[in-house]
Amino acid sequence: MKTKGSKLKTSFAALGALAALLLLPSSALAGVFELSLGFSFHQSRYTEDSFSWTRRWGTSVAYHFTERSGIEVSFQDAFERTFIDGFQDTNVHDRVLGLNWVQSLLGKQHAFQPFVKLGIGQLIRDIQGYYPTGPTITPKIDSVTGILGLGFRLFVGRQVAIRTEFTSHLEGGSIRTFEDNIAFSVGASVFF
Repeated sequence: MKTKGSKLKTSFAALGALAALLLLPSSALAGVFELSLGFSFHQSRYTEDSFSWTRRWGTSVAYHFTERSGIEVSFQDAFERTFIDGFQDTNVHDRVLGLNWVQSLLGKQHAFQPFVKLGIGQLIRDIQGYYPTGPTITPKIDSVTGILGLGFRLFVGRQVAIRTEFTSHLEGGSIRTFEDNIAFSVGASVFF
């Protein structure tokens, strides 16, 4: 049976251990998780009745098993709406679920951390709409895709960072499609 004094000592020991973990530099912690969320929006108005806009968001969970290397599961959702009077009226909805290798170029002791990522994913694209005088629209794509990314984290605290990322989805895994699906996003990451 524990006495009141031994319970108090155990509580202080637990608080001391927690304080030590919080005060250690992040590079001293092995097995860190990163939760990220990013967003981008683009809009163009060509005439009073013609416009285009794209909304893209993404999230990821990464496990960093070393100071510079980790594995990431990611999801991106993009919706593009284009209406050009007499020429195009389309909606394109992309979803990409990916598994990526993430390699930081600098250690965790640096506030600015550039990184690259390479992975594989599943691209699901639904297209609705028409081109009155143009090509036929492929209504659905369900394809394996390669994932290439380049970005950086800028730490604003020990466990919070602003994250920007350029990503290319290589439809069908072909490097020739590098420029076909490029995305940019700005967001935040939390490490725990």
